[in-house]
Amino acid sequence: MNYKKLFSILIIILIFVAGAIAVYFYRQSVVGNKESVEKEDSKEQIVIEDKKITDNTKPFTIEITYPSVAGLDEFNKKAEDLVNNELFEFKKISLENDTAVKEIDLESYNAYPREYYLNIGYDKGLINENTISVVFNISNFTGGAHGANYFLALNYDVKNEKEIKLADLFSGQTDYLQRISDYCSADLKKQLSDRTEGQDQGWIDEGAGPKEENFSVFLIDQNSITFYFPQYQVAAYAVGDFKVTMPK
Repeated sequence: MNYKKLFSILIIILIFVAGAIAVYFYRQSVVGNKESVEKEDSKEQIVIEDKKITDNTKPFTIEITYPSVAGLDEFNKKAEDLVNNELFEFKKISLENDTAVKEIDLESYNAYPREYYLNIGYDKGLINENTISVVFNISNFTGGAHGANYFLALNYDVKNEKEIKLADLFSGQTDYLQRISDYCSADLKKQLSDRTEGQDQGWIDEGAGPKEENFSVFLIDQNSITFYFPQYQVAAYAVGDFKVTMPK
């Protein structure tokens, strides 16, 4: 018997077996790592679902879209409460005004029935496992000379289950309001000048002064904060609302 030849064959077989085992464990390692990454991504991914409220029962036209996140009951409750409060106040004031118009001039009212609208949507900012930042855009008409447009913010700390205040973003900094005011005021004056062809019709010094309430509506993004200024805050109604995006 040729022992050298037999030995060589055994060596070749062992090499093939060892190679097959190595390939098997390598593939298992790759699959395991991929599944681990996918689970981690799934765990950290926050998906916002749109909830809607529609009501065209006369004299109302109501279109509302607001955010909801599966598993974040506290955030969802805050969003729902905000929307429901706006809806309640809108209907209450509209019906009070509607009744008053009927009492003053029923004949005119019957000829030209009043209609009232409420539209709510929202802007999305930073959405991740730590922060959910949205700003509601609200437009309504409850009677009077014209409608109203304004904003409400919901900035939410996911892990601590609480709303994020502006001061939370500037922890330990005592001059943050002045710095925000300086930046926004300069930007607003340029915007106002562009809209009014250089005519100063604003109240920027007051509406964008270094006060917490002037910057209560803000949208958090990865590298910036956008401040919202509704009609009448820094300029006349006809000039409209303003937004200023400030780098973090």
